[in-house]
Amino acid sequence: MSADATSITIRPASLDDIPEILRQRRAMYEAMNYKDADALTAMAKLSAGYLSKHMSDSSFRAWLACDGIRAIAGGAVIISPWPAHPYDLECRRATILNVYTDPDYRRRGIARQLMQTMIDWCKREGLARVTLHASDDGRHLYESLGFEPSNEMRLKLR
Repeated sequence: MSADATSITIRPASLDDIPEILRQRRAMYEAMNYKDADALTAMAKLSAGYLSKHMSDSSFRAWLACDGIRAIAGGAVIISPWPAHPYDLECRRATILNVYTDPDYRRRGIARQLMQTMIDWCKREGLARVTLHASDDGRHLYESLGFEPSNEMRLKLR
């Protein structure tokens, strides 16, 4: 196990990584004390098809943080078609989700690296803002990155 985030590499996820994305998504809900095993299994089964379709059309982008070849954290951005707003004429909306770090790797800056990777990608894509729903454990990190509390967490990108 590495001592900090400096030896961690972040890479885009591929279709081959769907099982890992699903593992992390389930673990994220379990960490938030969601314990209904049948519902978690159904979620993974339904999400597998979703991920295959939307990773292929690039409306779901994911990144994995790896310690060597082992994925130990991840996060994703969904790009959704959205009606234009006066402050955002892109007609697309970005939502960050599935931010998760394995317990043995927490508090080392890995989630911050993942978040910065996703924010930078959204900026390069020309998106006006990105939203997310924060867990109690993640709220401090998101606020430290500039997300503003509201009924959603929001970060102005331009």
